[in-house]
Amino acid sequence: MLPPEGAPQQPQMSTCGVSQHEHLSEILGLSGEDQVEQSPQTLRIQEGDSLSLNCSYSSFRRLQWYRQDPGKGPELLFLLYSVGDEKQKKRLKATLLKKGSSLHIEAPKHEDSATYRCAVQTQCSPGTCRLYPNPEAGALE
Repeated sequence: MLPPEGAPQQPQMSTCGVSQHEHLSEILGLSGEDQVEQSPQTLRIQEGDSLSLNCSYSSFRRLQWYRQDPGKGPELLFLLYSVGDEKQKKRLKATLLKKGSSLHIEAPKHEDSATYRCAVQTQCSPGTCRLYPNPEAGALE
């Protein structure tokens, strides 16, 4: 609902934090022994400010960033294979480094509200690959 014409507008607030929902590996039916760490734990932003979510890991073969809306399954945003890979969709940009990845959201809007998760597939022998479980996922609310 829009405020009456001429009324002062209140800034829209968005929150980025940790979601303690299911691990992505559980959603996908996969398991693993190592952990993926995702940060920040909590981040408060004004709508329109930019933000970055970070994911760190010990090794990988490929990395995925997912978005999950309440009551829905995860949606693949980006699949990154090589160190230095950078992919962009509208205001979202993912970058892959040797020991980490970032998901940058430029000028987030209300429709960007969701839980964002990263998942890493390790370097392994054929038939033995597993995604690392991610106990912490960044949520933009």
